[in-house]
Amino acid sequence: MKSGENQYAIFGGSFDPPHLGHLSVAQACLEHLDINEVIWIPNHRNPLRHKAFATAVQRLQMCQLATEGHNGMAVSDVEVSRGSKSYTIDTVEELLMVRPGKLWVIMGADALDGIMEWKEPEKLLRLCRLAIVARPGSDTSRVMSELSEEMRDAIDMVPVKPHKASSSQVRFDILREATPELMLEPKVWEYIKERGLYRD
Repeated sequence: MKSGENQYAIFGGSFDPPHLGHLSVAQACLEHLDINEVIWIPNHRNPLRHKAFATAVQRLQMCQLATEGHNGMAVSDVEVSRGSKSYTIDTVEELLMVRPGKLWVIMGADALDGIMEWKEPEKLLRLCRLAIVARPGSDTSRVMSELSEEMRDAIDMVPVKPHKASSSQVRFDILREATPELMLEPKVWEYIKERGLYRD
């Protein structure tokens, strides 16, 4: 049973496209952290990565289709509407203004390795907690040892079973005219086909 406090997590990323592996991560966080909701937030532009393949609006719409019918999941356009580089600290501050509570940011163990490259990482971990998705074999000991005790105390590990789906694999399959539908929610796959996404 969830406490009366508003407890939620934000799940940011390119979601280019969102797939069943993303759903698996979100569900694991719902269960492991005992939170009320996971809010998917597709970015407008990730400052640390390459250009997206689908547009920001298309990725937002695919996230809405991917989470349809899944309890405890929602989608926010906060970063797409901002229309600039997407920094997690800005999103966290904005959400806590309109929705005070206890907030987690979901991220992969590989992203933790670059946490000090993020905008204002120390301030971020004073405002929220990190939910680090730890797949079998993930080793975060080196990175954790390099963080301050205050930062380490703001991190929760969330075990997640391995999933074969990945956005890059979906795009690769479509490009070579294979069928990636087993990695996608049916409505997302229909959306991709209707718009001819990832064909070139």
